[in-house]
Amino acid sequence: FPILFYYSEKELGGVNLTQPNYKKLLNRTDFVSGESYMIFPLLKYGVNEDNLESLEDGVNPPSSPSKNHILGTDDRGRDVFTRIVYGYRIAMTFSLLLVFVEMFLAVFIGAVQGYFGGLLDISVQRLIEILSSIPFLYVILIMGSFLGKGFMVLLLTYGALSWIGLSYYMRGEFLKLRNFQFVDAARALGVSNTRIIFRHLLPNAITPLVTFLPFTLISSISILSALDFLGYGIPAPNPSWGELIGQGRERLTAWWLIAFPSIALFMTILLSAFIGEGLRDAFDSKELVEYE
Repeated sequence: FPILFYYSEKELGGVNLTQPNYKKLLNRTDFVSGESYMIFPLLKYGVNEDNLESLEDGVNPPSSPSKNHILGTDDRGRDVFTRIVYGYRIAMTFSLLLVFVEMFLAVFIGAVQGYFGGLLDISVQRLIEILSSIPFLYVILIMGSFLGKGFMVLLLTYGALSWIGLSYYMRGEFLKLRNFQFVDAARALGVSNTRIIFRHLLPNAITPLVTFLPFTLISSISILSALDFLGYGIPAPNPSWGELIGQGRERLTAWWLIAFPSIALFMTILLSAFIGEGLRDAFDSKELVEYE
């Protein structure tokens, strides 16, 4: 079962100890006769597999859409449809993790600022102003030169600076809610500050941030695609929409390298925006209510 265990070519009747080419195994007699069988995933080609053998005679990569490659191939013969699908997985994984990091930092820092106020609030605000003035692209270049390009380096670098905008909303909500009577009543009963923050204030303050989640996701997907397009994002050979569009920029006649990744990016952003609008309407506290 190759999806769980590693098998060498020799174990499957070959002569080498390297990973076998499973598609070539289909030409063996036992597979042709039906004695053996193999189940492939829905994606016919590997994400980094050069499919030069599947191209028509006289066709060199990048090749236009055809029967074997419905969205064409890139400059190395890799299937564009497969790389778009895997690129979506990487983009969504990066964006969701980044949203989690942003939300965690924004909620924690904004809540502490808004609840305690005073000198602590002013000091953190000055620090935030310094962080917000740092050019993000320069930070990416510096971190990449020291730590190298990578998924986690990009995630942590961008996450360390992207929470600032959301923290303003959380701080404002806590500044407003901390003066309510239910907070004074909790203090009079001896409830700790930690319990007041997480049990009484946070559930009432989190609503504005929930409506921002899809739009934060859109921002994360867009920034990752832009960085990949510029060459500062996730390194090759990882699939990326921005990297495919960058190939299309260098080869203007290969229109499919620009068109299909751009459509995938546009549709993802559009659907996320629709979800965001729906959440905003569902949690809108200013919605008019008719009384009988």
